[in-house]
Amino acid sequence: MKTFLVYTGLTLLNFAVCFFIFNYSFNQQATPFLVEEQRVESGLLMLQTTLPAYLLWSIIVSLVFYWISRKLKSHR
Repeated sequence: MKTFLVYTGLTLLNFAVCFFIFNYSFNQQATPFLVEEQRVESGLLMLQTTLPAYLLWSIIVSLVFYWISRKLKSHR
């Protein structure tokens, strides 16, 4: 159970970092050049595409870390 919680925490941390990096860079680069309607559309599109993609990526990264840690433990 402890391992599950550690990897769930790793997944959530990775998800949050990916999203905040994307959000910060988008706000710095694109937001000043968009009109209000484009900002709303962009935000909705981000929720539909970017969030699920980052969540999937975070799960994949956590599974890779889990697989690597199992491999390293088996070699000891």
